[in-house]
Amino acid sequence: MIQRSASSGVDETELARRIRLMSLERWGERRETMLVGQHASMLALQERVHRFAQASGPVLITGETGTGKELFARSIYLLSNRGRKPFFSVNCAQYTESQLIASELFGHKRGSFTGAFEEHRGVFTEADGGVVFLDEVGELPLAAQAMLLRVLSEGELVPVGDTRVRSVDVRVIAATNRDLRALVAQGRFREDLLYRLRHMQLHITPLRDRGGDWQLMTDHYVRRLNAQTGTQRRFSERALDRLASYPWPGNVRELRAVVETSHSLTSGAELIEPSAFEEQLECDGSCGGFPSFAAGVGATAVSMSTAPAAAGSLVERMVEGTGTFWDLVHEPFMDRELNRCQVRAVIEEGLRRSNWSYKRALCVFGVAPDDYLKFMDFLRHHRLKPER
Repeated sequence: MIQRSASSGVDETELARRIRLMSLERWGERRETMLVGQHASMLALQERVHRFAQASGPVLITGETGTGKELFARSIYLLSNRGRKPFFSVNCAQYTESQLIASELFGHKRGSFTGAFEEHRGVFTEADGGVVFLDEVGELPLAAQAMLLRVLSEGELVPVGDTRVRSVDVRVIAATNRDLRALVAQGRFREDLLYRLRHMQLHITPLRDRGGDWQLMTDHYVRRLNAQTGTQRRFSERALDRLASYPWPGNVRELRAVVETSHSLTSGAELIEPSAFEEQLECDGSCGGFPSFAAGVGATAVSMSTAPAAAGSLVERMVEGTGTFWDLVHEPFMDRELNRCQVRAVIEEGLRRSNWSYKRALCVFGVAPDDYLKFMDFLRHHRLKPER
């Protein structure tokens, strides 16, 4: 049953209300955990969260960037019998060296490497009895993956530089926006670890596929900002019409940023108009150059002054086999390092080289024939097909 919360003003299920109240009790308002949405996919996710919370095995949460994967991880933790034990969240992508992430997660012995002046217990030892959330688990180096597999399989670890085995009782919830199967094929992710992690899997639906949930979230964030600032702002009908047609490539994270920015830019007015957020949305017309970004592991950065020139450079790299569409275009787009206009330029250049055949373009982009439908679905969902 969905009911309106008197305190938050949000229509929420009984389970979502329970999670929200537990998060406030556990962490306070700074980490309030709210599952906002009434779409059938969202209700199905809540049911899975409830079921997974009663189990003890690892959980793999998948979904595009910005869909709120940590919210679901925290929800599983709060509803579980470990809810009073430690909860640690680690972003695996923030560590650039294999030894650093291994030390952070599994600890190290004093003197085991340069800078190891003191013994470090590590996240898994500190979280004994509780839950560790590994965000962007696809970025873990292979050595750390092997150590994680041992924790999952045997419930034990060996700190960096040590020989003593330590037993730990930790539930792992991992999350990724990457295609782990593709990483396995590339030799960058252990297949045995993938099988172990996806014991229970939760796929978060992108915001564009959740019907009117975007407006429920918009209303929620506006109400919260109004309460904080003592204002009574709201989006105009024209603004809501504009937002309704937007595909939200950055999902909930992008929506929240748009609401917060447009709310602050509407000082002295009650209605928030499209002019307050239009520049923040992905461009629909022509655009300039590509930003500098790292196009894959060990690759040099690409920086061009015009979109066509940069598109040609990226396509050339795909033709040469130094990268594929998924790591040179798809991933930077999902991380908002490339915008819609820039990706369209890449697609158009690839099609031009393939006599405007999407199937022939697969070879240009380094996309496997079996991924044709996935490729076309990505273009369709994000409105990336160039106009001829």
